[in-house]
Amino acid sequence: MSEKKKSRYFAKHAKSSAALISLGIHAVLIVVALSFVAVTVITKEDQKFEAKPVNRPKMQLKKLQAPIKMEKKRKAKPKLRKRLVVKPRLDQKMPDIKMPEITGVKGGIGSATSGIGGGGSLGFSMPEINIFGVKGKGEKIFIILDSTPDMMVDQMGGIPSYTLIKNELVKILGNLNPTVLFNICVYDRGPAMTLFPKMVSASQANVAKVKTWLDPLNAVSTGMGDRDYGTRTLGRVQGSRNVKGDFQIGKIKDQREWVKPIMHSMEEQADAVFLLSHGWGTLWATIGAADQWSQPKWDRWNKAVAESNQRHKEENAERRSKGEAPRVFRDKRQMVRTYYPSVEQPPATKKYHYTPKDMALAMEQVRQQSKRNVPLTSSGVSKKRKGDFTVNVVHFIKKSGASGRDEERFKQLARECNGEYRTLAGFDAIKGAASAE
Repeated sequence: MSEKKKSRYFAKHAKSSAALISLGIHAVLIVVALSFVAVTVITKEDQKFEAKPVNRPKMQLKKLQAPIKMEKKRKAKPKLRKRLVVKPRLDQKMPDIKMPEITGVKGGIGSATSGIGGGGSLGFSMPEINIFGVKGKGEKIFIILDSTPDMMVDQMGGIPSYTLIKNELVKILGNLNPTVLFNICVYDRGPAMTLFPKMVSASQANVAKVKTWLDPLNAVSTGMGDRDYGTRTLGRVQGSRNVKGDFQIGKIKDQREWVKPIMHSMEEQADAVFLLSHGWGTLWATIGAADQWSQPKWDRWNKAVAESNQRHKEENAERRSKGEAPRVFRDKRQMVRTYYPSVEQPPATKKYHYTPKDMALAMEQVRQQSKRNVPLTSSGVSKKRKGDFTVNVVHFIKKSGASGRDEERFKQLARECNGEYRTLAGFDAIKGAASAE
């Protein structure tokens, strides 16, 4: 290329070359700059901070306000004692010891010994008493025994059944723990008798009094009369007395048969009450007179009563000649119904029959007011029970097994009072329940 052309070429591209040179220089500077920054960041040392020392004030320990002396407990050295040697007397009588944990009762102090040999805990439980298969628990036991003629009718097993009942009660009471308190009451149509003025311990001496008291009650004896039964045949024991008190409370007005005894058991704060009865009985209040009856009807009725009395005497005379117990009737109505079933019965007075609820509520109020030692009132009967006692019923019924409304009433009474209920029909059933104990 000629000099002229080169000069013209460089003159034309002079600006482009300068720009390229400038860009190259800047690129080199950028690379150098970046390398310098990266090296600076990586090699930069961490800053270190040094805390200034702080002088804190020291707390001085205070002395204990109540100094305690720690001393080692010294073991007491056994002291030698003089041994007294007593020569036993061979003629000395040992007391009659009765173990409390036997048939008829469970729990109580007697049960506390169980499990000791095996390392068990020593505990106390509420004593349990079992009367003809009906169980109740309590430290205060009150027994109510029916002695009305209904208990001795032939369908019940007669007087032999009643003798079995009495003997069983004596046996069960004899098996009670002596620490248990008890009382027993016998009732008839009207009167009711308690053996003790208040509850006593179930000691052998007190149980012996029960036997003396009950043995002649409704017992078979040579030449006994047609009416030799009821509370008037009880044995003579010092301290026995009629149940006193007017328990007209709530709807309870007339107080026949077992009304007074069961209210009296509440006065004594019994834990478990056992009622041994033939049935609900004549528990009512008269609210109206009987319907009018014609004179001819009364004449027929009076004639039937006279003839029934005569037949009753003849039948009992024959029984006595055989050494048997006399036949017993509840009243004239039952006697006439037995000998002359077709004769119309006279109209009865209008009555209000006490319900199990009435009885339970009245019992609760008697119990609470006796506990507070305040007079009984007929108002303010609570509709709720606290449940701190039980009423258990042993219901003796005829061998046929028919108990009707009485069974339902007794069952409801037991439910109201957290108790148990059982029926026993005739001599064989009573004997079986007794032997099971």
